[in-house]
Amino acid sequence: MTSFEMDSPAQLAHRLRTSVGRLVRATRSVDRMSPTVGAVLDLLGRHGAMTVADLAACRGVRHQSMAVSVEELLANGYVERRPHPVDGRKKLVDVTALGREALEAESSRREGALAEAIAGTLERQEFAELARGLDLIDVLVESLGDTRGGDLAGQVLSGSW
Repeated sequence: MTSFEMDSPAQLAHRLRTSVGRLVRATRSVDRMSPTVGAVLDLLGRHGAMTVADLAACRGVRHQSMAVSVEELLANGYVERRPHPVDGRKKLVDVTALGREALEAESSRREGALAEAIAGTLERQEFAELARGLDLIDVLVESLGDTRGGDLAGQVLSGSW
């Protein structure tokens, strides 16, 4: 279906969601860490230290499942545990320098693969159209409200997430 065959916002929304999903999956093909572990590390990298329970709530998984992912990250040296500043019974999980390096490497691999695809596939006019499309996607994100882009850790810890 081309853009000229789209005759409703619902059709365009479906196509956009499908295309973005395919793009995300395609760029993940160059990842070296598992999607689950990568998602947890990314969450910590973007929102800061959290408890295992808070991480589980953010990812919508059971505490036990999250504990397994955190143990894998600990074993690889990507995260560390430290005491919770308010509740001494709890431990916070935080990204280490090695974890940040791993996140940056994953991101660089994804962006590199995408840049190669853009350079090898798109003509100059298509390149400009894609850039304009990204501006429009940003407008849509703003109109929807970036519910995951704010202070997610603060929302979880305060119970408002």
